[in-house]
Amino acid sequence: MTHSNYLKIAAFLLAAAFMTVACGKDDPEKKEDNKPSITCSQTTVMRGEDVTVKISGITDKTEVTVKFGREKTITQNGPGSISYAFENSGAKTITVTTTPDLLGKTTYKVYVEKLLSLKKLAVQLKNNPNLCLVMAHRGNSSDMTIPENSIAAVEKCVTDKVDIMEMDLYTTKDGFLVVSHDAKLDRETTGTGNIKDKTLNEIKNLKLKDRQGHATSYKMLTFDELLEACKGRIYVNVDLGDRDADIGQVLSAIESKGMNEQCLVYVNSKAKITTAFQTNFKCNAYTFVTNVETLVEKGQPEYTYFTQCTWEPTTPEASRTGKIDPDHKPTSATSVAKAANKGTIITVNAIYTTNTAQYWSDDFKLAQVEDIFSTYPSTQCLQVDTPAEARAALAAYGRTLLNN
Repeated sequence: MTHSNYLKIAAFLLAAAFMTVACGKDDPEKKEDNKPSITCSQTTVMRGEDVTVKISGITDKTEVTVKFGREKTITQNGPGSISYAFENSGAKTITVTTTPDLLGKTTYKVYVEKLLSLKKLAVQLKNNPNLCLVMAHRGNSSDMTIPENSIAAVEKCVTDKVDIMEMDLYTTKDGFLVVSHDAKLDRETTGTGNIKDKTLNEIKNLKLKDRQGHATSYKMLTFDELLEACKGRIYVNVDLGDRDADIGQVLSAIESKGMNEQCLVYVNSKAKITTAFQTNFKCNAYTFVTNVETLVEKGQPEYTYFTQCTWEPTTPEASRTGKIDPDHKPTSATSVAKAANKGTIITVNAIYTTNTAQYWSDDFKLAQVEDIFSTYPSTQCLQVDTPAEARAALAAYGRTLLNN
């Protein structure tokens, strides 16, 4: 054997010896990983949303007891996860103990919001076909002095017992998400130009206009500001259909607020549906009825999702101007029935007028509701610009409202 080969063998043996020590029982990092550890998944949840306690670094013989307030006590042996969904709202205390005692009594504080988790809400809707929700397009109402997508719009939606506030996102020049229906600033604010060409500071120096075009004292909201205003109070539908906001950035912001089970994310293509679930498999993706197969295939098994369709009114009362938006096309009843048969909750986009106030109507009455339900009998949510009127019309039609 040559001298060179001896050197190669010696180097190999030395490397093997080093790996044995690095992976052996005396490895301090490995010991650290094996220490008993307890973590809690959330600090804020919706009613019906799982809170998960994870236990690691213990033997299979160690008994773990988790008390979820006064509602539930669960005991198991060994490492793993223990989950529970609180049924009642309010501040909760979770305590974790082990036998033998390894870490003493570990305590977590969790706040349960009054809203049901979207998953539980979907089940409730599925079990009660007469139940119907109302979604406010851009947070609009009959009050024309309130700017769309503003703090005042959020407050009005809550006051009017609206179930869901719909909104749209764009990205500023310096990477912030702001709430705006338009890519341009001209209609909604006292500024001009594209949002993508302005910094957040520049946009915050502008004032929002009301829906009559008058400047107000309100400022355009960041996505974080809107989420904070809505947290625990009203469901949110984030429309990412034709907007430039990054799906990953949006879902990260929602998760950081603990609002996964409060936010729908509207994605209008198969590619965006796939991206949404790849980014956060637990997100509440929401799509057009023609994409229902992709939604069900890519989403969580046996989960009830929301889908949306469009409606073209046939009643003469449909528009204040007597005209129908020429770009507003109805969805075929077959596509809607197919989405309903897949188990999804059907939302009808009932935004149909063409006046300068951008798709709002003060005449949403019983005739419109009758027309919608005769066209799409499986409807369980209406997206409108006058939610208070829609609620009254639904009640007159005999539908059950979530917030009474």
